[in-house]
Amino acid sequence: MCMMHVIRVGMLFALLSAAAPERAAAQERPPLQVDAQVRAKGTTTIGATFQRQLQPGIATLSGRVHNLAGGETVRVHLHFDYKTDADIALDEIIDRIVISIEDASGKEFSRATINPNDINLNPNRVPLDYAATLYKPESANEPAGYLVHVRVFGNYE
Repeated sequence: MCMMHVIRVGMLFALLSAAAPERAAAQERPPLQVDAQVRAKGTTTIGATFQRQLQPGIATLSGRVHNLAGGETVRVHLHFDYKTDADIALDEIIDRIVISIEDASGKEFSRATINPNDINLNPNRVPLDYAATLYKPESANEPAGYLVHVRVFGNYE
């Protein structure tokens, strides 16, 4: 009877140990720093531009949306920069960038996820640039255009 109890405890410990890394990883996900939605026109070359601050710091994200020839795709360019006069400033660690194209009603049409491998955006150093090409909805050429949704996950360290 004691041996059965030891085996059950051992099995329970093994199950809990296997689940613990998943729970820990889910809790350690970097926070959302930018959640930008911008309406783009589907009838011009430059669909839209935007700029946001990476919260809670002062690094900036600038974006440009280009409608590509043929009318089916859009290229989203992202430029991260971090200028500061502070004596001490923490690095910005960019963990993940999610770009989605949505129709005028907000329904997602296409998505790209960029994993920059926890790259450091250093204060007063070289900026970082990323780009993705996505399909846009057929309704993008209507007056309402389409939405570009950019989410940046990361943290200052």
